[in-house]
Amino acid sequence: MATDAPSVRPTVDRAWLEAAAALDPVAHAYALYDLERFPDRVRFVSALRGETTVGYLLVWLGRSFPVVHWVGAEREASRLVDLVPPRPLAAIVPESVRAEVERARGPARAYPVEILAAAPRDMASDRSPSDRARRLGPDDRSRLLALVGDPPELTIANYPSLDLGQEVVWGVFDGDRLAGVARAAVTLPSVWIVSGVFVDPERRGRGLGHALMRAVTADARDARATVALYVRGDRPAARAIYERAGFRPYGRRVWLDAGVGVEP
Repeated sequence: MATDAPSVRPTVDRAWLEAAAALDPVAHAYALYDLERFPDRVRFVSALRGETTVGYLLVWLGRSFPVVHWVGAEREASRLVDLVPPRPLAAIVPESVRAEVERARGPARAYPVEILAAAPRDMASDRSPSDRARRLGPDDRSRLLALVGDPPELTIANYPSLDLGQEVVWGVFDGDRLAGVARAAVTLPSVWIVSGVFVDPERRGRGLGHALMRAVTADARDARATVALYVRGDRPAARAIYERAGFRPYGRRVWLDAGVGVEP
């Protein structure tokens, strides 16, 4: 091995992570949040050059299969790839390391993913919440279960287990019926990550998705937080809704399904 090859450690330097998140809160939001709230459900592997962290793997263990977030260190692929968990797994990786991961962990179905983000100053000025969309509370649980049912999609798989008294979940209504939802998977002072955006397929095309995102960005703007989300690159209709709400391209990733059979 070359003397200047990076080393790896089965941890992450918390002080380095906090400093990196101050410069790029979106990139490190999941790591910082999960380390604080779910230390028993995550593990980290870091690549270092000398004593300086150049990238890391965040491995989420809260599902029946590991979900890996590869952050930074594209040029150090050969070191981190060896520490990606064995199949079956899902991984969100930079395009530049996709081939390395597939060679190490076998064939995978690949889906393009775009990261979109909106800072408070970029959110459209008409961001007053719609009367069709609002935060959900414990009294809305039966409506939520009626909407998501027994979810086959990863996008909405967590909803049945959420505590609506503790989690930040927004809903949009079509009359009295809950027709769409979104949740804050990460809520840090400077950044929120929104996931699980879903509108009943039979009710799409009625402006419900836009109303839902207006409620999300209104709360984010009030909190002076940047809000970001991940969207499939092959879903232009969803991206158009987010762009109307002030979201702009932030980055690109690839979702690799290595034997789990679940789409993002």
